[in-house]
Amino acid sequence: MMKALMTAAALALIAGTASAQDSYTFRMPSWMWEEGIVGDWNKDRVAAFEAANPGITVDKTLIPNTHYEQTLITQIAAGDVPDFMPVFTNMLAPMIDAGILAPMDECIESSGFADRILPSVSFAQVDGATYGVPLTMSPQSLLANTQLLEEAGVGIPTNLDEFYAAARAVKDKTGEFGYGFPNDTASAIHVYINSMHWLIGMGSDWSQPDGTITANDESAIAAVSWIKRFLDEGLSPKGLGSKTVRQMFADGKVAMLFDGPWVVSTVKTINPDLVPHVTFEVMPTPTHAAITGGAFYVIPKDSPHPDDACKMLNVFYDPEAQQRYLEDLVQIPGTIVEPSEAFLEEVPYAGKMAEIAAKYPGGIGYAPPGYEIQAAEFRQIVVDGLSRIYSGEMSVQEGLDALQKQLENWTKTL
Repeated sequence: MMKALMTAAALALIAGTASAQDSYTFRMPSWMWEEGIVGDWNKDRVAAFEAANPGITVDKTLIPNTHYEQTLITQIAAGDVPDFMPVFTNMLAPMIDAGILAPMDECIESSGFADRILPSVSFAQVDGATYGVPLTMSPQSLLANTQLLEEAGVGIPTNLDEFYAAARAVKDKTGEFGYGFPNDTASAIHVYINSMHWLIGMGSDWSQPDGTITANDESAIAAVSWIKRFLDEGLSPKGLGSKTVRQMFADGKVAMLFDGPWVVSTVKTINPDLVPHVTFEVMPTPTHAAITGGAFYVIPKDSPHPDDACKMLNVFYDPEAQQRYLEDLVQIPGTIVEPSEAFLEEVPYAGKMAEIAAKYPGGIGYAPPGYEIQAAEFRQIVVDGLSRIYSGEMSVQEGLDALQKQLENWTKTL
């Protein structure tokens, strides 16, 4: 009897130990956890993962998008490596180059989503290995509050003269801002993205694929002159970050943005009555180019639980969940999804969003051509230069001439 009790106790102890070893916290940092319905979608996916994997608890660490890249890289360099994470497209090249990411080909091949991944997965492929899969590849373009434009007596602008006239009319006739954009230079990434809208829209960029610096060519001067005009004439709010500008748009305080369809998710959360009056249109710039930034899911090379990270990916790529990503969040998901007729009737600009992505792609990853690996340092130099121009310390011509020399000197140190 005593021997039987001891055996039972030993078995219970062993079972308890095994259970304790099987239970752990799966770490997944993200900038999206509290982003309204985007956050809700992600939390629902985590709940599905936890339900399918008893004993695993997901640590949903929130890192603001303005500090996400720097914070994550710093933590990983210090040995604090998460299990699984989303990254902005611009983070891929330097992370792959630094050997931070694990190849995901085996995970993809064993999954049920391999034949549904968007072709943009090629952006994460180097030397035959795949280091990330698309989370979203939504284009950025012109978002407009048609209600404000109608109050101002103008329509959707199709060129820059019309865009300026519409912004001026909104300011003069409604008192609200005609055009909003992030110009708080403390957040380099969003200020840089906005400048890309304009430079690419004018047919140029800060650099070219062969590494040539083009910061002071005619197109760049024209682009930055336009941006400065909106600030100088009070048609755009000054000193604000992307989050505040998006909130002002949702509150009906800004008529037009150059941004992505994820802004509609913000509107749905803050001011759902405005949603029917929001439209997504072709850029009014000469090239109509739409920046495609998006994001990717990746698995760190030193992930403590790479197999479970692959399971998480399958949960995120569940076909029904991907359909919801398109139709509830009004964003292009990472896999091919056929929109329903009901969705197209409810969101008439959804078809235009897909058309814009197909016809006017540009600026994938927010990376300066030829300097993808050094993108963060390049962007900071550009934004420091723009800060001097926006503040009035230098004219557009003087500022861009100085920036041209600074970037050229910087490239010589690489």
